[in-house]
Amino acid sequence: MRLDLETRYRSILPLLAGVLGAVYLFVFVPLDRQARSLDAPLEKAWRQLAAALGQTNVLKLDFVGLTNRLNETCAARTALEIARQQARSRVELDAVLRAQISVPFLLVDYQNEAGRRIGTLARLAKQEKVVLEPAVLAGFPEQSADMQEPALLWAELAFLDSLLTTAINAKVATIHFVAAQMPRTNAVPAINGLSLAELPLQIELTGPIANVARFLQTLPLRADEIKAAGLPAGPVNKPALFIDRLVLRKQAPEKLDEVRVSLRAVGFVFQK
Repeated sequence: MRLDLETRYRSILPLLAGVLGAVYLFVFVPLDRQARSLDAPLEKAWRQLAAALGQTNVLKLDFVGLTNRLNETCAARTALEIARQQARSRVELDAVLRAQISVPFLLVDYQNEAGRRIGTLARLAKQEKVVLEPAVLAGFPEQSADMQEPALLWAELAFLDSLLTTAINAKVATIHFVAAQMPRTNAVPAINGLSLAELPLQIELTGPIANVARFLQTLPLRADEIKAAGLPAGPVNKPALFIDRLVLRKQAPEKLDEVRVSLRAVGFVFQK
């Protein structure tokens, strides 16, 4: 009887071994391959993350530090977006000027408006006892054959008018020269479809240092900011102008408090 049981056990063992081998070959091996295939994308992502962090030779990544860096990056992006919006609001033109730029350009309307502003500036300069040399009134922008966007003349006129009004209100002594250079337009971004036109202006003037300093301080400010700072009043819809280049020179040895200024200012226009 005992012999029969031992015989049966011995005959079952090969069968069990075969079953286990079959399970291993047909179940565990495919599962192992599938698990390895599923691990491959994770391992690839892990290597890419380690390479991005400069930690290619480490076995364990600092996820706490990584989380902190991610939070700092998100905060920096938020700050950048806030700064972008503030910059956009600062250079945004008033509604009237935007409407003038958006409609078809008529040269006769522009010439009439330019003539009106020249007359207003001449009267203001006489009132404030500021000398406007002939080159100033001859420096207003005019349409030319190579001008691709004549509507930008409206913005150039507004910027130049603001530049001169600001200088006259600051009571500089003499304005020698002004010029509006050819606008420069960047490529249209793919995200919001807006391009940014840069309109450079050139001015040369002479005046007391304190008055020139007030003029320079007023340039990038809006009308409400000028009033809050206690500076000489600017135009009601004054656009923000930014100093690009600035040269100050002593006007004469006997006039220690007077300087001659050569300034390149820039205004910006958002376009669709």
